Amino acid sequence: MNPFFRLAVRKLDRKCSAREALTEASSLPRDSLLEVPDVPFQTADGVSLAVDIFCPQPRGSGLLPVVIMVHGGGLVVGTRKLSRTFCENLAEQGFLVFAPEYRRMTETDVKQEIGDLLAAFAFVSGKLAEYGGDPDRVTVVSESAGSFLAVYAVAVTDSPVLQSAFGLQPEALRIRALACFSGLFYTTRKDPVGLVYSRNLYGNGVVDSSLLHYMNPECPEVTEHLPPVFLVGSRADFLRNNTKRYAAALRTAGHPCTLIYYDKNRELTHAFPALKPDLPESRDVLDRLAAWIRAMN
Repeated sequence: MNPFFRLAVRKLDRKCSAREALTEASSLPRDSLLEVPDVPFQTADGVSLAVDIFCPQPRGSGLLPVVIMVHGGGLVVGTRKLSRTFCENLAEQGFLVFAPEYRRMTETDVKQEIGDLLAAFAFVSGKLAEYGGDPDRVTVVSESAGSFLAVYAVAVTDSPVLQSAFGLQPEALRIRALACFSGLFYTTRKDPVGLVYSRNLYGNGVVDSSLLHYMNPECPEVTEHLPPVFLVGSRADFLRNNTKRYAAALRTAGHPCTLIYYDKNRELTHAFPALKPDLPESRDVLDRLAAWIRAMN
């Protein structure tokens, strides 16, 4: 890894650790929720990871719509704990929420990171009956770099071509919808973000050159195997152009896409719905996302 990138990672890690500690300290138990933290699951190559589960209480008589929340962190920092309050708020809206972790790119390669999410999907599939989740109403929600992985993990579940290209065999879990906040979609473009990620994700021969053309999320083999997509961005987000570009690309391809974009308020920074869940605009995103998911299903 580039030494300057490694230094930036250490600084981001300290910031994320401080934010996680603040989240843990400020989040109190809620009588309306059952929270089951740190439930282990296994990746395809035998690595033990964990998922947090948030289940509304009481459950009621019907099956619950399901959300799998994929955290961000630039693929190098951050954990599922960063989005705990968002997951709690979503569960209070009546969703069964799973927040899995995945390995960082300092620990493994991009194919295995995607494979980690597929292992999490398989774990979720096996837990739905226990927690009253509906296997026909599963949505993946993601933020920042988690959106990059989520796009590919969701597409791989539906595309035999991508399964072969990535060497991954997903469980049969149908994803009905995909939501992305401030997505880090583009990792191969010749811009500052793309140059960093191209070098650190693909520059050491980790990914075969034949696979690189799939690493553009606008690739038809990717977009044609995605469910309807819900995108959120804001003017104060440093990745705002990624969100707007991907929304335009999906619409040009005729793919169902909803874009929520906030043009004012400097507090609405990167991935604000997940990282600043108490802002009024974050609650607005939560309400609109919940309504969109329910209408989708």
